Formats: sequence, structure tokens, C-alpha cells
Amino acid sequence: MFEKWLVALREISRRRELEAEQVIQHLCGRSLAVALFGSRARGNNTPLSDWDLLTIVPSGEYKIEQINIGQIVWLPLSRLNDIIEYSMIILDAITDGKLLCGDPSVFNEVKARVDDYVHRMGLTRTSRGWFKL
Repeated sequence: MFEKWLVALREISRRRELEAEQVIQHLCGRSLAVALFGSRARGNNTPLSDWDLLTIVPSGEYKIEQINIGQIVWLPLSRLNDIIEYSMIILDAITDGKLLCGDPSVFNEVKARVDDYVHRMGLTRTSRGWFKL
């Protein structure tokens, strides 16, 4: 009985990984940069962990889109300064982020701006979120 569960888990995991690869490939063609964040980027994921994807686009709407495999955070570069004022997800995504595709200089620019914001605001990250020192 236990073996059947393992086989099913492996199959579900394989299907989700294939879907994630397709989603990432699609996003890479539509954005300046795509980064993985969350447990999969930190390396503390399980086979059933979701994919947290940060998609940096030139402009548009900041939004978080839920999909089968996890979430896509759409970050318009033109609005970064406003968004980091209220979105802790962006701080997490950039802190944990691993660039999957796109222009490394764009990701590094966003990282530098977020790091500067965290430093200026005196923020520190804990297991419960971001707080002032």
C-alpha cells in the first residue's frame, strides 16, 4: 500500500514539474526577468511545494496571480519604488530570488533598489516577516 502512495506522489510531482517548466518558459518570453523565490529557491521545499515566480515587466499592473503550480508575482519595473513601500512579498522575492531567465542586470538593479530600501528603512527579516530594527 505504501509503495502505491510513493508512486502516486512521484507522478504528481513529475507532472507539476513539467507544468512549471512550461509556465516558466512562457513567462521568460514575456518579461525582462523571471526569478524563483520561496521554499524552492531557499532549498527547503518538499516534492509538493508550490512554485513562487517573480516576473519583472517594464510597466503595467502589480498583481499576484494564482495558478495550478503556485503563484506569479507581476512586478512592473516602472512602479518598483511605490510597490516596495507596501509589498513585503517583493522584499521576500528579491531576497530569496534565483534568476531563472532574462536580463541579469535588470534583476540586479531591482535587488540593489530593494536592498537600499531595506537598509534605509532599517528593516530586518524574521520568520514572521519584515520589521524595523
